[in-house]
Amino acid sequence: MKKSFSINSFEELVLKGIIWEPETAEALKGIVVIAHGMAEIIERYDDFASTLAQNGYIVYGYNQRGHGPDAPLLGYLGEDGWYKLREDYKHVVEFVRSNHADLPVFAMGHSMGSFVVRDFLMDYSYLVHGVILSGTGFYPKITLSFGSWLSNRDVAKHGDRHLSKTIDQLAFRGNNKRIKMPSTAFDWLSRDAEQVKAYVNNPLCGQMHPSSFYKAFFSGLLKLMYQPECNNFKPGLPMLLISGAEDPIGNYGKGVDKTEQFYRTLGYKTEQILFDGGRHEMLNEINKHQVYDTLIGWLENQL
Repeated sequence: MKKSFSINSFEELVLKGIIWEPETAEALKGIVVIAHGMAEIIERYDDFASTLAQNGYIVYGYNQRGHGPDAPLLGYLGEDGWYKLREDYKHVVEFVRSNHADLPVFAMGHSMGSFVVRDFLMDYSYLVHGVILSGTGFYPKITLSFGSWLSNRDVAKHGDRHLSKTIDQLAFRGNNKRIKMPSTAFDWLSRDAEQVKAYVNNPLCGQMHPSSFYKAFFSGLLKLMYQPECNNFKPGLPMLLISGAEDPIGNYGKGVDKTEQFYRTLGYKTEQILFDGGRHEMLNEINKHQVYDTLIGWLENQL
């Protein structure tokens, strides 16, 4: 059973999303709040969220700022955009908790959404009972610093709505390098050709983002990965990291390993699962039902 929801956020922005609920209210187990990835929409999570609902979980997902059919310019976040992305997520989590005070809440983020959730955890880990990070990674400081400098320079020169092919290529040009004879620029997302085709053909997916997005993105990642004030206010908080072993965003497992080590040091109770042969979107992979079962099993263990 699905229904829509909306809440107000910064600058009178209305966050619009979907609630997936079990058919009956009996034996509700918990709630999962999903933050989707860059250049996509929450509707792409329908199959996964419906499966969670069939297994007793309520799922909340929404189109993040700069994404979805209501975005005036896809990828444009506005001033202080990264901060607002993570505060948007906090607003949704608080909205969920106010409606379901008796149920455990699990934060889940994919790709860009995983970094939004990771930033959220720096100040608000006490609001959730567990965390799932999908398609996340960990990048060298010099790489993020260069990206930050380049995007800042482009914004200063061309304005915050400028689309830079140079920055876009810096972010994505190497993602297909391990794939022999790729059919599209997005084969790195999944081995499922139909899923890739649907992504490519969706006008709300895959578009270039303005340089101001990258300005916010790179500075946000520098903060959450390299500033020492990163804290965990809920020691022992369970965290599951899932990724495909062939995911370039996670540096083919190396960035996922580093991410797990980072959070284990901060006191999280971490677990990592790399799926052999899997690419970036494990929820849309050829073995997605195995992934669904794995995530449901992990959620059950936390209960």
